[in-house]
Amino acid sequence: MAQSTKFEISPQDVQTGMVIRIHQKIKDVTSKGEEKERIQMFEGTVLKVHGSGVRRTMTVRKVSGGIGVEKIFPLALPAIEKIDLIKQLKARHKVISFIRTTKKRLKEIQPKVKSNPMKAEKPVKEQPIVPTSEDAIKEEAPMSEQTSEVETLKEAEEQKSEVPEETPAA
Repeated sequence: MAQSTKFEISPQDVQTGMVIRIHQKIKDVTSKGEEKERIQMFEGTVLKVHGSGVRRTMTVRKVSGGIGVEKIFPLALPAIEKIDLIKQLKARHKVISFIRTTKKRLKEIQPKVKSNPMKAEKPVKEQPIVPTSEDAIKEEAPMSEQTSEVETLKEAEEQKSEVPEETPAA
């Protein structure tokens, strides 16, 4: 079921018809009374995404041992470590609850996610900003000289507008 290409997506990018793997933090208490934290994965098909803002939830269904299991996850849940996109199924409806009872298979399509595959991305080097010659002149020149430059530019534009254009003789 898992393909070689997996995408890590943000909770806002989850759509109906996606087959996703959710990594959720679970706190367990040992027999000695110590709290132990582990990550539990739940892989299934998104049946629906409901709500907006902080209240937005998704219903995910998987079949485990011949029994269907559905979980409702709030997308703003802080216990969600990450969400991996396994594959994207074509869903024409917002809610695809009909796949609970039918044996019909949905067609697989290319994922419509802006995220990159889970590959190590090369860090982008920030290049220093090199001032141009005009910037250097403005920094060195006092304020009175800068305003005189602006005034000379305005005068030059006025002179251009005053010169009438010659029309070609027919």
